[in-house]
Amino acid sequence: MTHTLDYPVSPTALLDALGDLDYLAARSERFGGVGTPTVDTDSAVLVITSIRQLPMDKIPSAIKGLVGDGQITQVDTWSREHEPDGSLRGSWRADLGTAPADIGGHYAIAPAGGGSSYSCSINVKVKVPFIGGKIEQQVRGYLDHIVSKEQQFLADWMSKG
Repeated sequence: MTHTLDYPVSPTALLDALGDLDYLAARSERFGGVGTPTVDTDSAVLVITSIRQLPMDKIPSAIKGLVGDGQITQVDTWSREHEPDGSLRGSWRADLGTAPADIGGHYAIAPAGGGSSYSCSINVKVKVPFIGGKIEQQVRGYLDHIVSKEQQFLADWMSKG
């Protein structure tokens, strides 16, 4: 599953916005963040770490025991080196502590018509016999909703600044 949204800025400007501490604080507040996201950067790599809290009141009782306290550490890692086509690439992972799941995906920001096209893919694998597939569907549905909302939030945030 991949989400894509276009933005009226260059790939570099969009990546700069994604790593902006004011944006990250606003995103964190809007989407269940706990504490302040951190940004580590050097000339070649940008790493953003955010801690989030799952809405435990909305987690089906059958899987509550699998998500522990519901805290998720999300790590986004971006290369600042442009691909030959001018795009920027990254990846993300969500660590749910002891939950038997692998959740993550990839990012791409590509030049598009004087701006950029920002894509985020979602990969979910839940390692629970018999019900893992059903849980994967629920997690994908939740992430599908959140990624769409976050991409729109970024567009709205950028239009205000």
